[in-house]
Amino acid sequence: MIFVNSTFMNPGMLYLQQNALHLGVELNEKQLALFDVYQKELLKWNEKTNLISEKTTGDIVNRHFLDSLTAAGFITSPNARIVDIGSGAGFPGIPLKIFLPSIKLHLLESNRKKVSFLKQVIRLLKLENTLIIHDRTENITRMDAWLEKFEIVISRAAFKLSELLLLGQYFLVPEGLLITLKGQDVSVELKTALEDKNTSKIYEINQYDINKSFLGPPRKIIIARKAK
Repeated sequence: MIFVNSTFMNPGMLYLQQNALHLGVELNEKQLALFDVYQKELLKWNEKTNLISEKTTGDIVNRHFLDSLTAAGFITSPNARIVDIGSGAGFPGIPLKIFLPSIKLHLLESNRKKVSFLKQVIRLLKLENTLIIHDRTENITRMDAWLEKFEIVISRAAFKLSELLLLGQYFLVPEGLLITLKGQDVSVELKTALEDKNTSKIYEINQYDINKSFLGPPRKIIIARKAK
Protein backbone atom coordinates (compact mmCIF):
# COMPACT_ATOMS: atom_id res chain seq x y z
CA MET A 1 0.00 0.00 0.00
CA ILE A 2 1.34 3.43 -0.97
CA PHE A 3 0.00 6.15 1.28
CA VAL A 4 -0.99 9.52 -0.13
CA ASN A 5 1.66 12.19 0.31
CA SER A 6 0.63 14.24 3.37
CA THR A 7 1.62 17.39 1.49
CA PHE A 8 -1.50 16.99 -0.63
CA MET A 9 -3.92 15.50 1.90
CA ASN A 10 -5.13 16.74 5.25
CA PRO A 11 -4.46 14.64 8.37
CA GLY A 12 -8.10 13.55 8.64
CA MET A 13 -7.99 11.85 5.25
CA LEU A 14 -4.65 10.19 6.00
CA TYR A 15 -6.21 8.89 9.21
CA LEU A 16 -9.17 7.60 7.20
CA GLN A 17 -6.87 5.83 4.76
CA GLN A 18 -4.78 4.20 7.47
CA ASN A 19 -7.66 2.97 9.60
CA ALA A 20 -9.74 1.83 6.63
CA LEU A 21 -7.00 -0.72 6.02
CA HIS A 22 -7.89 -2.33 9.36
CA LEU A 23 -11.35 -2.92 7.87
CA GLY A 24 -9.90 -4.48 4.73
CA VAL A 25 -10.66 -1.30 2.76
CA GLU A 26 -7.89 0.20 0.62
CA LEU A 27 -8.64 3.78 -0.44
CA ASN A 28 -6.74 5.49 -3.22
CA GLU A 29 -5.96 9.18 -3.65
CA LYS A 30 -9.06 9.87 -5.76
CA GLN A 31 -11.35 8.21 -3.24
CA LEU A 32 -9.79 10.14 -0.36
CA ALA A 33 -10.33 13.37 -2.27
CA LEU A 34 -14.03 12.47 -2.63
CA PHE A 35 -14.31 11.77 1.09
CA ASP A 36 -12.66 15.13 1.76
CA VAL A 37 -15.23 16.97 -0.38
CA TYR A 38 -18.04 14.98 1.21
CA GLN A 39 -16.91 15.90 4.72
CA LYS A 40 -16.58 19.60 3.92
CA GLU A 41 -20.02 19.71 2.31
CA LEU A 42 -21.54 17.85 5.24
CA LEU A 43 -20.11 20.34 7.73
CA LYS A 44 -21.25 23.30 5.63
CA TRP A 45 -24.83 22.05 5.34
CA ASN A 46 -24.97 20.94 8.95
CA GLU A 47 -24.57 24.53 10.11
CA LYS A 48 -28.07 25.25 8.79
CA THR A 49 -29.68 21.82 8.49
CA ASN A 50 -29.66 19.02 11.06
CA LEU A 51 -28.04 16.28 9.02
CA ILE A 52 -25.95 14.69 11.77
CA SER A 53 -25.87 15.25 15.52
CA GLU A 54 -23.61 17.99 16.85
CA LYS A 55 -21.68 15.49 18.99
CA THR A 56 -20.46 13.67 15.86
CA THR A 57 -19.46 16.67 13.76
CA GLY A 58 -15.95 16.65 15.21
CA ASP A 59 -15.46 12.96 14.46
CA ILE A 60 -17.06 12.39 11.05
CA VAL A 61 -14.26 10.11 9.87
CA ASN A 62 -14.77 7.58 12.67
CA ARG A 63 -18.46 7.97 13.44
CA HIS A 64 -19.72 8.07 9.86
CA PHE A 65 -17.12 7.22 7.21
CA LEU A 66 -15.29 4.31 8.86
CA ASP A 67 -18.45 3.05 10.54
CA SER A 68 -20.15 2.86 7.13
CA LEU A 69 -17.17 1.07 5.61
CA THR A 70 -17.45 -1.80 8.12
CA ALA A 71 -20.09 -3.24 5.78
CA ALA A 72 -17.83 -3.25 2.71
CA GLY A 73 -16.54 -6.79 3.20
CA PHE A 74 -20.07 -8.21 3.00
CA ILE A 75 -20.68 -6.77 -0.48
CA THR A 76 -19.13 -9.41 -2.71
CA SER A 77 -20.66 -8.47 -6.07
CA PRO A 78 -18.98 -5.42 -7.65
CA ASN A 79 -22.12 -4.54 -9.63
CA ALA A 80 -24.71 -5.17 -6.92
CA ARG A 81 -27.97 -3.22 -6.92
CA ILE A 82 -28.19 -1.78 -3.42
CA VAL A 83 -30.84 0.26 -1.63
CA ASP A 84 -29.83 2.20 1.48
CA ILE A 85 -33.02 2.55 3.54
CA GLY A 86 -33.27 5.68 5.68
CA SER A 87 -30.04 7.01 4.20
CA GLY A 88 -30.14 10.37 6.01
CA ALA A 89 -26.94 12.22 5.11
CA GLY A 90 -25.83 9.28 2.96
CA PHE A 91 -24.68 6.69 5.48
CA PRO A 92 -23.69 4.00 4.86
CA GLY A 93 -24.52 4.22 1.14
CA ILE A 94 -22.26 7.00 -0.11
CA PRO A 95 -19.04 5.89 1.66
CA LEU A 96 -19.63 2.41 0.25
CA LYS A 97 -20.23 3.90 -3.23
CA ILE A 98 -16.97 5.84 -3.04
CA PHE A 99 -15.10 2.64 -2.20
CA LEU A 100 -17.10 0.42 -4.59
CA PRO A 101 -17.87 2.76 -7.52
CA SER A 102 -19.44 0.08 -9.72
CA ILE A 103 -22.34 -0.70 -7.37
CA LYS A 104 -25.75 0.59 -8.43
CA LEU A 105 -26.91 2.58 -5.42
CA HIS A 106 -30.35 3.87 -4.48
CA LEU A 107 -30.75 6.12 -1.45
CA LEU A 108 -34.19 5.95 0.14
CA GLU A 109 -34.93 9.04 2.23
CA SER A 110 -38.15 10.84 3.14
CA ASN A 111 -36.76 14.08 4.60
CA ARG A 112 -36.79 16.85 1.98
CA LYS A 113 -33.73 18.73 3.30
CA LYS A 114 -31.69 15.55 3.52
CA VAL A 115 -32.73 14.68 -0.02
CA SER A 116 -31.52 18.10 -1.18
CA PHE A 117 -28.18 17.45 0.49
CA LEU A 118 -27.89 14.00 -1.10
CA LYS A 119 -28.56 15.46 -4.53
CA GLN A 120 -25.82 18.03 -3.99
CA VAL A 121 -23.31 15.40 -2.86
CA ILE A 122 -24.08 13.17 -5.83
CA ARG A 123 -23.47 16.14 -8.15
CA LEU A 124 -20.28 17.26 -6.43
CA LEU A 125 -18.77 13.79 -6.28
CA LYS A 126 -20.01 12.90 -9.78
CA LEU A 127 -21.36 9.58 -8.53
CA GLU A 128 -22.67 7.53 -11.42
CA ASN A 129 -25.50 5.00 -11.01
CA THR A 130 -26.60 6.70 -7.79
CA LEU A 131 -30.28 7.59 -7.50
CA ILE A 132 -32.51 8.96 -4.76
CA ILE A 133 -35.91 7.58 -3.88
CA HIS A 134 -37.67 10.45 -2.10
CA ASP A 135 -40.50 8.74 -0.26
CA ARG A 136 -41.49 6.93 2.91
CA THR A 137 -41.09 3.17 3.12
CA GLU A 138 -44.78 2.66 3.89
CA ASN A 139 -45.65 4.35 0.59
CA ILE A 140 -43.04 2.46 -1.40
CA THR A 141 -44.12 -0.96 -0.17
CA ARG A 142 -47.71 -0.34 -1.30
CA MET A 143 -46.50 -0.26 -4.90
CA ASP A 144 -44.84 -2.82 -7.15
CA ALA A 145 -42.26 -0.44 -8.66
CA TRP A 146 -39.40 -1.52 -6.35
CA LEU A 147 -40.59 -5.05 -5.53
CA GLU A 148 -37.65 -7.48 -5.59
CA LYS A 149 -35.36 -5.05 -7.41
CA PHE A 150 -32.22 -5.23 -5.23
CA GLU A 151 -29.52 -7.75 -4.40
CA ILE A 152 -28.72 -5.94 -1.16
CA VAL A 153 -30.74 -3.92 1.32
CA ILE A 154 -28.62 -1.95 3.79
CA SER A 155 -29.51 0.29 6.70
CA ARG A 156 -27.61 1.89 9.55
CA ALA A 157 -29.70 1.97 12.74
CA ALA A 158 -32.64 3.60 10.95
CA PHE A 159 -35.12 0.79 11.61
CA LYS A 160 -35.67 -1.99 14.08
CA LEU A 161 -34.77 -5.45 12.85
CA SER A 162 -38.39 -6.61 12.81
CA GLU A 163 -39.20 -3.76 10.41
CA LEU A 164 -36.13 -4.44 8.27
CA LEU A 165 -37.03 -8.10 7.80
CA LEU A 166 -40.32 -7.08 6.20
CA LEU A 167 -38.63 -4.42 4.10
CA GLY A 168 -36.07 -7.00 3.01
CA GLN A 169 -38.86 -9.28 1.91
CA TYR A 170 -40.22 -6.50 -0.30
CA PHE A 171 -37.02 -5.04 -1.79
CA LEU A 172 -34.79 -8.10 -2.13
CA VAL A 173 -34.54 -10.56 -4.97
CA PRO A 174 -34.61 -14.22 -3.86
CA GLU A 175 -31.36 -15.00 -2.00
CA GLY A 176 -30.66 -11.28 -1.62
CA LEU A 177 -28.87 -9.97 1.48
CA LEU A 178 -30.09 -7.68 4.24
CA ILE A 179 -27.22 -5.86 5.97
CA THR A 180 -27.86 -3.74 9.04
CA LEU A 181 -25.34 -1.90 11.20
CA LYS A 182 -26.25 -1.99 14.88
CA GLY A 183 -24.92 -1.29 18.36
CA GLN A 184 -23.40 -3.99 20.54
CA ASP A 185 -26.52 -5.24 22.34
CA VAL A 186 -29.01 -6.54 19.79
CA SER A 187 -30.24 -9.55 21.74
CA VAL A 188 -33.63 -8.08 22.66
CA GLU A 189 -34.19 -6.65 19.18
CA LEU A 190 -33.22 -9.93 17.54
CA LYS A 191 -35.42 -11.97 19.89
CA THR A 192 -38.37 -9.67 19.22
CA ALA A 193 -37.84 -9.82 15.47
CA LEU A 194 -37.81 -13.59 15.41
CA GLU A 195 -40.77 -14.03 17.75
CA ASP A 196 -42.99 -11.14 16.64
CA LYS A 197 -44.99 -13.00 14.01
CA ASN A 198 -42.07 -12.95 11.59
CA THR A 199 -43.85 -13.60 8.31
CA SER A 200 -40.96 -12.46 6.13
CA LYS A 201 -39.05 -14.77 3.84
CA ILE A 202 -35.78 -13.85 5.52
CA TYR A 203 -33.67 -16.58 7.06
CA GLU A 204 -30.01 -17.36 7.90
CA ILE A 205 -29.69 -14.42 10.28
CA ASN A 206 -26.07 -14.05 11.45
CA GLN A 207 -24.30 -11.59 13.73
CA TYR A 208 -20.77 -10.32 13.26
CA ASP A 209 -18.81 -8.42 15.91
CA ILE A 210 -16.97 -5.24 14.92
CA ASN A 211 -14.28 -4.47 17.48
CA LYS A 212 -11.98 -1.67 16.39
CA SER A 213 -10.72 0.80 18.97
CA PHE A 214 -10.96 3.76 16.59
CA LEU A 215 -14.70 3.13 16.17
CA GLY A 216 -15.40 3.42 19.88
CA PRO A 217 -17.69 0.89 21.62
CA PRO A 218 -18.05 -2.51 19.92
CA ARG A 219 -20.93 -2.91 17.51
CA LYS A 220 -22.50 -5.61 15.39
CA ILE A 221 -23.44 -6.14 11.79
CA ILE A 222 -26.42 -8.39 11.20
CA ILE A 223 -26.61 -10.23 7.89
CA ALA A 224 -29.77 -12.01 6.77
CA ARG A 225 -30.63 -13.76 3.52
CA LYS A 226 -33.94 -13.98 1.71
CA ALA A 227 -35.17 -17.43 0.82
CA LYS A 228 -35.13 -18.72 -2.76
